[in-house]
Amino acid sequence: MKRLRWFQSLRTQLILVFMVISIAVLAGASYYIYSFMLGMVKDQNERLLFQQFQQLDHNIHNLISEVDRLQKLFLQDDGMQELLLNLTEKSELEFLNYKNMLHARITRFIGNYSYVHSIYVTAENQGAVGGSGDTTLVHPVEEWSKTFFRSEPFRRSKEQYPGIVIEGSLTKSFFNPYMTEDNDGALVSVMRGTRAIFDPRISATLIFNIDERYLASIYSASLDANDGEMFIADADGRIVSASRQDRIGSMSPYMPPDGADGPVYGSHDIVDGSDRVQIVYRKLQDTGWYLMKEIPLNVYSSQIYTVQRMIFLVFLLSLIVILIVSYFWLNKMIRPLHLLSGKMKDMSRGELGVTFDEVPSNEFGTVIRRFNEMSLSIVDLIKKNNAMQEQKRELEIEALQYQINPHFLYNTLNSIRWMASIIKADNIVSTIVALGNILRPVFSSKDPMCSLRDEISYLQHYIKIINTRFDNNVIFDIDIDESDLDCRVPRFILQPLVENSIASGRQDEGHVIHIAIRAEVADGELVIRIADSGIGLEPGRMEALNRSLAAGEGYESSGDGSGIGLNNVNKRIRLYFGPQYGLHFEAREKGAEVVMRIPASQVGE
Repeated sequence: MKRLRWFQSLRTQLILVFMVISIAVLAGASYYIYSFMLGMVKDQNERLLFQQFQQLDHNIHNLISEVDRLQKLFLQDDGMQELLLNLTEKSELEFLNYKNMLHARITRFIGNYSYVHSIYVTAENQGAVGGSGDTTLVHPVEEWSKTFFRSEPFRRSKEQYPGIVIEGSLTKSFFNPYMTEDNDGALVSVMRGTRAIFDPRISATLIFNIDERYLASIYSASLDANDGEMFIADADGRIVSASRQDRIGSMSPYMPPDGADGPVYGSHDIVDGSDRVQIVYRKLQDTGWYLMKEIPLNVYSSQIYTVQRMIFLVFLLSLIVILIVSYFWLNKMIRPLHLLSGKMKDMSRGELGVTFDEVPSNEFGTVIRRFNEMSLSIVDLIKKNNAMQEQKRELEIEALQYQINPHFLYNTLNSIRWMASIIKADNIVSTIVALGNILRPVFSSKDPMCSLRDEISYLQHYIKIINTRFDNNVIFDIDIDESDLDCRVPRFILQPLVENSIASGRQDEGHVIHIAIRAEVADGELVIRIADSGIGLEPGRMEALNRSLAAGEGYESSGDGSGIGLNNVNKRIRLYFGPQYGLHFEAREKGAEVVMRIPASQVGE
């Protein structure tokens, strides 16, 4: 039974469905397999490139070492030593006299070593003399002081003596301004500060220029055009040599972290436009430059195309199976949901009270049962709402029937007053005037609060009417300090209390009733006491009244309506000022005394 209930659970059914649909994970698995194989191919190619880069670094190192050896050999010539000796003291004319000797030696060196493009000897006070195998150039000191002698490579060649400085930013036209743009090209310059053997001062700078194309041929000879591009970038990221000549002088798309702790060899993937590219790099040992190779990742894709095609076929077949199985299962699973949607549409068209006859034994069944309950409760709610609206309409009609226009009431009272004056009925006139004074604040003011002075004035008009009724048998004694008359009290709050005192104090017709009203301010509270001369309250009755008043509850009245008035006054006080204020009765030898406590505040505060 438990197993059946477990199987009928919607959660279990959804798990089973998603177990079938989980075959779609093959798509993700296919991607990860593809990525894994791509990574393997990349790692394998990196290892091969590492070996290749080691060999290329060794070849470039041999080239630099060979040029270093040639420079030292070039300087050992007797003519060169004679030129370098006291060179700083030679005039520019004396320096130029060595031009033929230098040209012959340059021609011989370049003829023997084809990778040397040109050779120059420069001195700060004499300018530069040098050239290629077929050209001899002389640069006056004024011309080179503006360019080469202020350059960073020249400064470093003197600082790093006797070491060499390798610079890749110079071109053929820098040394030969007469060269046309078609014949121009990049050079790799190997510079060193030099001096005569017996002269302690550095007197000149020797420059051997290597044609960049020769350097590029070292690493690009075995490069397949479809396998990417290779280039060498200096420490600033500027490309000084490249398998594609138009990239020379541009910035490398990526530079490894530099410094002593920077990696000597590694790779990094970047996005170049819409293509992903892997950059494999190695730091060259002599120059601090980086030999780099850009490899489009789609190059690796061709190597795993067969596996990719097989993965795609497996994924496609799995997807078809998932679609077929999911279609039938989901149709069965969501059928109750479709039925529920149809019932809700029926309700939106006004068909109230619609319910399901068949309820599934799963979570959808719980939803459908709640829908049935909701549908029936809506019908019941509409019936109750219609009844309330009908009752409200009847109350509004009743309120309209009892609504009296204040002006009509005042005009009517005024007419009665003048009629009483004509027949000399002064008691009727005074009663009508008092009644008008009572009604005036009812219609003229919407403020629920007033001063105690106004409330006493209103009460005096009420007393005048009461004495008309009881033939002046109600005697009032009002004792309130003048300063307390400005305290704020709820409007019409005393009249129900006085009315209650009259009702409880009157024993029979013709009996004189004494009612005393006292007020004082103590401890921030206004305390008003209203006492009568009636028969008083029994202790049990007084205790029950005080409990009801303290709890804010209603209590059973004596039948004359006075209890309702006390209850309303107590609720108003608690509503305005909080449950700590209100009414309570205190025991007296004769009669009853009701005490009202409210916060003491002056009008205008």
